[in-house]
Amino acid sequence: MLLAIDIGNTNIDFALFNKKGKIVKRYTKPTGFANAASTIATIRKRTDIEKVILASVVPVMQKRIEKMLRNTFRPIRVSLVGKNINVPLKSEYKKREIGQDRLITAFAAQAIYGKPVLIVDFGTAVTLDAISKKGSYLGGLILPGIKMSLETLSERTALLPKTYLKKTNTFIGKNTESSIRNGMIYGYASLCEGLVKRFKKKLGKDMKVVATGGDATLISKYSPSLRILEPDLALKGLYLLSNV
Repeated sequence: MLLAIDIGNTNIDFALFNKKGKIVKRYTKPTGFANAASTIATIRKRTDIEKVILASVVPVMQKRIEKMLRNTFRPIRVSLVGKNINVPLKSEYKKREIGQDRLITAFAAQAIYGKPVLIVDFGTAVTLDAISKKGSYLGGLILPGIKMSLETLSERTALLPKTYLKKTNTFIGKNTESSIRNGMIYGYASLCEGLVKRFKKKLGKDMKVVATGGDATLISKYSPSLRILEPDLALKGLYLLSNV
């Protein structure tokens, strides 16, 4: 088994892969050391883990969890993306500024779906990352995440309520809450449609679009451009990197 761990700003994802690259167990916990420790303690009960690979965009959390993993799984090697393993992608982006999470999903998308490809990741931030026909990481766009936008809207206004995302069957909101919810859903869906068209002008009409991240499933229902859903793209990227 391979244990793959992806530390994000909002959640930590854990996955156990078998030798055929299939996920046999998956956990998602809010980002925090206590949550990580309890999950790792549960996973450690298995006796068939041979490799551990870790990726993180939270430096403080990364150091603590990396140390805990090395102590827990010794003598099994713990590989850290960006330290022990580099993502094998040609990049036109400033290397010191790019997050490992964007490189990992880009690497996974082109390996699984081919090139050119656009990755739309609905995480704490919404990122769009482009891979050219030649397999080069071109860069992309970064936008505020949907939940971040919802929280900011309620925190920075006196009368707008805290609103949660869920499926909607109407376009025009009939009260304040549904107006906010529909604004976010249709707003981000329309944003995706417009940006995908712009990326296709740059990368070509044969460009594939892969959507991932927590809100991808919901937004894809309202955005026809988001046809390929891959919720485990980052974890699958870690599996692929473990075999490079």
